[in-house]
Amino acid sequence: MTKNSALSTQHSVLSTILLMLTVMLSFLLACEGGKPAPLQQTAVATVNGQSIDLKEFEKALEEETALAKREMSLKPEEMESLKEEVLDNLIREKLMVQRAGDLYLSISEAEFAARFEEIRKDYNDQFDKLFGEGGINLPEWKKALRKRMLLEKLIDRDVNARIRVADEEAEKYYNDHRKAYATDRRVRVAQIVLPDSDRAEGALKRLKAGEDFGKVAREVSIGPEATRDGDLGFFERGVMPEAIDRMVFSLPVGKVSPVARSPYGFHIFKVLGQAEAGGRKFADVREKVIADLRKQKEGEAYKLWIEGLKAKATIRIQKNSAEENKGLRTE
Repeated sequence: MTKNSALSTQHSVLSTILLMLTVMLSFLLACEGGKPAPLQQTAVATVNGQSIDLKEFEKALEEETALAKREMSLKPEEMESLKEEVLDNLIREKLMVQRAGDLYLSISEAEFAARFEEIRKDYNDQFDKLFGEGGINLPEWKKALRKRMLLEKLIDRDVNARIRVADEEAEKYYNDHRKAYATDRRVRVAQIVLPDSDRAEGALKRLKAGEDFGKVAREVSIGPEATRDGDLGFFERGVMPEAIDRMVFSLPVGKVSPVARSPYGFHIFKVLGQAEAGGRKFADVREKVIADLRKQKEGEAYKLWIEGLKAKATIRIQKNSAEENKGLRTE
């Protein structure tokens, strides 16, 4: 990642939403002992009369500075750019919250409960630890999540719902980006995976004695694909660990590998087929092309939409607060 790309404003819808959630969490979770932070009277900016206070800005800047420094050290001029970027993000968030209010948008309890459970499932048994051992305040986290959902709903309603992708557009996009939809060489592989080498060697002996690979896979393999005769389907290089990649891409079709070890256990592979690198027809990738083009159009529409909100708004940067914050530029 270059320094310029790390500091440039992210205008894609997803990046905007994630950045806003980070800002909200860093501010909300800054409260000691779960108590609300004291109000900060000094505003760095006002958006249609609503203030962005200095403490909110400082917390957002602290969070983004920490993220940027994971990638590189910041020069003074880069720090100034980061300050401008953080303030712009806060202004955009304020504008969007105001727009959601104008449209009377809200998140129902049913919508919130469904998203909450979805996130809980994604984290499995680690979820509760975030709010215990992790020290995150659950009520404040829920507030931030609800706000994120509101902004997602706003963008879906005000921007994404208006996007259309015609087949002719998608096909032209495909013709202009054919290389992006070409495939590398792929292999179709079946596997038997076992927890220890003794059992794996025993399975290999059965295969060498002439037993059917699929039958042995169904009987002894612990992988979820065992019910499909061990069939993993087609995949390209880079999906498997490097040592396994080298093995399966060098095996002729129909051949069985020796036992190979990975972090997941002890494997035996059989190459069921190969597909050479090459392009794919539009019909084969139509849905992906449409999704890619829609994402691009949504990003472009979002830029125009947010600039439109800014153009109609009264936004003032407070000079005194800006100067106190070591060089934040003012309008």
